[in-house]
Amino acid sequence: MTVRRRYIILAVLLACSFGKVIAPVSAQTLEERYRAFQQSAKKTYADFRDEANNRYAAFLAEAWKECAPDTTVTEPKRNWEPPVVYEEPVTPEPPAQLPVEQATNAVYVDERPEPVAEVTENREPTTRFAITFYGTPVSFRHPKLNAIKLTKVTEKQIAKAWQTLAGAEFDNLLYDCLSARDKLQLCDYAYGVLLGQVAERIYGHTDEAVLLKAFLYAQSGYAMRLASTQDGRLHMLMGSKYLIFNQQAFKFGDMYFYPMEDVSAGMLVCEHPFDNEQPMTLLINADQQLAVDTVQQITRRSRFGIETKTTINRNLIDFYNNYPTGNLGGEIGTRLAIYANAPLEQSVQRELYPTLSAAIQGNSERDAVNKLLNYVQTAFTYEYDDVVWGEDRAFFPLESLYYPYNDCEDRSILFSRLVRDLVHLPVILVYYPGHLAAAVRFNEDVRGDFLLVDGKKYVVCDPTYIGASVGKAMPQFKNATAKVITLQ
Repeated sequence: MTVRRRYIILAVLLACSFGKVIAPVSAQTLEERYRAFQQSAKKTYADFRDEANNRYAAFLAEAWKECAPDTTVTEPKRNWEPPVVYEEPVTPEPPAQLPVEQATNAVYVDERPEPVAEVTENREPTTRFAITFYGTPVSFRHPKLNAIKLTKVTEKQIAKAWQTLAGAEFDNLLYDCLSARDKLQLCDYAYGVLLGQVAERIYGHTDEAVLLKAFLYAQSGYAMRLASTQDGRLHMLMGSKYLIFNQQAFKFGDMYFYPMEDVSAGMLVCEHPFDNEQPMTLLINADQQLAVDTVQQITRRSRFGIETKTTINRNLIDFYNNYPTGNLGGEIGTRLAIYANAPLEQSVQRELYPTLSAAIQGNSERDAVNKLLNYVQTAFTYEYDDVVWGEDRAFFPLESLYYPYNDCEDRSILFSRLVRDLVHLPVILVYYPGHLAAAVRFNEDVRGDFLLVDGKKYVVCDPTYIGASVGKAMPQFKNATAKVITLQ
């Protein structure tokens, strides 16, 4: 339905709702009123954005405060238990209810920040350029004549340059950046990386590039702080409520701010927030739409005879390889939920899921889950992270399908994704110091070792207990108290 027609219908409905008879109004008059309203709304947005930028430029012109990092959180080292091969006991043991210490409600969806105000295209003269973002070409527009120049990193020069960036000449660039975010379905971290590449494509590795990135980031709705080091270089700090591991963190209010690069211990920081700023989340709520650069097809076969073939997008693997890791409030469950709640790439789903769906078709819930459990137990090779990577590392579901080795947390994350997508049952992660398993809430009555979470029964499924079927918990963890991580 066109805007014009919607406006006409709205006018008629409003008239009817008030019980009044109105004189006929021509479509042309209604369209003129709509255009007047639209122009008024655009002016309101523009005025608000201008006011926000002018206010922030005034803050930038003030003396910045000397700050030192509040903390650097090192990723905790976890010594995972080795896999165990299940042996059928001579005398079957009755199902056991496993003790639960606490449940981490990790079912949350952080809303993506919205721009400070509506951004529209304009007719300012521009030049077009392109970058390649993880193998994906993206095109942008930049002003032909207007540019920023910092002869020295001072508060007044930065404030003046910010006001230049706030001019209408840069609206097309901001519009293109936001359009790219939507088209590629970029998560918050990916969008920040994209803006950095855009800014460096225009200004190189300079202070001007840092300022342009900060401007685009703030206009897009994200929290950031500008800072300078003793050597006179400008830096942008990304704001998040997550504790990101192995990164210097400056805390202002309820957010941590990260330079995401090595900087000197002390910095001069403009602590003032930009209007309506929102923190960056580490969640990935959508499949990142990166161009496809495929690797050789990978074949896996389970002991139950399920054979799968997957072709992985190398660009996405490269992206995940650079992805930061962290948690909320020091709670490990929120870190694991970042990986477990990430979607599996659509192209891989189209290749993998028909095979797995055919293998479980017509099965009971228990038998279907059991086949998926055996697939994850036996179609992958177990190895410790410190042997392969030299440090602990969790995999997104796609990474387990790509790399030749994985461990208990990777298997539980992948298994939880497959069960939720293919059998459509709720899954929780079950965490012990040194081990991670999963548990499934069935609709049918399934016997086996279980946990009660909010009065609901979840039956243990352990992807590292090789050959163990649904309902079998590793003996050494039957009396251990588990932390439960709920998932989307």
